[in-house]
Amino acid sequence: MAESAENGIDGQDMTLEEREKWLRERGVQIETPQDRKRAMAASSSVATIAQQISGLSLADSNDKNSIIRFVCIPHDESKPIRTVGLPKLYLTENSQIVGDALPHYVKPYFADNKSIDASLLKEQATKQFAGGDLKQLAETNLSSAAMNAAAAQGSVETFPLVHPADTNQYQGVYIYLDEVGMLKKLPSNRRASQMASTCGFHPPPNFYGDVFVGRVQTKPKLHNVDFVAGVDTDSHHDGSWMRRAVAENLAWQQEMNKVTGKTGQTQPVAAGTDGTVAEEENFSWTQDGEEIEISVPFEQAIDKKAVKVSFWNRAIKVVYAGQEVLSVKLYAGIDVDGCTWTIDGGKHLIVTCEKANGDELWPRVQS
Repeated sequence: MAESAENGIDGQDMTLEEREKWLRERGVQIETPQDRKRAMAASSSVATIAQQISGLSLADSNDKNSIIRFVCIPHDESKPIRTVGLPKLYLTENSQIVGDALPHYVKPYFADNKSIDASLLKEQATKQFAGGDLKQLAETNLSSAAMNAAAAQGSVETFPLVHPADTNQYQGVYIYLDEVGMLKKLPSNRRASQMASTCGFHPPPNFYGDVFVGRVQTKPKLHNVDFVAGVDTDSHHDGSWMRRAVAENLAWQQEMNKVTGKTGQTQPVAAGTDGTVAEEENFSWTQDGEEIEISVPFEQAIDKKAVKVSFWNRAIKVVYAGQEVLSVKLYAGIDVDGCTWTIDGGKHLIVTCEKANGDELWPRVQS
């Protein structure tokens, strides 16, 4: 409670209610035991997302009188994009929820026993805090155990595909995803990324695991409205919101830039892109949508005849003079026939691999 002391407030003298209020005023999200009890009570009386997706729900996804429709996009492309429903009974039983109810409703779906990858957690946190200041990272007391405990309860991240504006009747469309999906090493959701690309996000963000897509309307008050598979997920459909989203997102960003004084790109740069080099323990790499390039440094001049590079669908191995110098299990597939290697400057072995799925930026090089 360092900040409270600086502001003349003694954290030790604050009641539990005062501490919760103080934290909420500063944007900290708090889930109390009462919140969890309400969520458990609600989940026992209405169909859950897991039940709907597994076909156990008695609710008809076309029944406008009992549900508000939204969409599930599985990461497995052999499974169809389908309409599911937010039961209106859930809203009745959880009247304390104001505005968008989908993050609350889908949260249990992302609660599982998958563990957080500790090395990825450290890597991402290092990038987040002080541009890689490990000292500050240590002071946050961030741990994989704490993250695993939070992940077990489910955590939801909301990504805006298009913001509410007067040109779309103040209706925004959002993706709801597992907030720690990347740290769980969930598979990429290419269909969700393609939807973001159609909405003007270049490069498109990577989403991990199954995701949901829903619509909210902000006027006259914030509430959920229907978003239907087939109609709203088809970029070629008449009057598609996706075809308007590019211009609407640009206009929204321009307005935000005026208010905040910021200019230029607001999306985080993907690793190894835009001229940046991503460093690993014994190699570095860069990428674009089509290829990934790995540079392996040597202390001495490289004898081309002593180099042996092997390519597999999702792995690379480099052997030099009979000794293994690099073995990488890749994040995603490569086209073995489109892979090559060369020597740069005498002391750098450059391995170039064509990605199996073009126009996809990898969040990391190793699986």
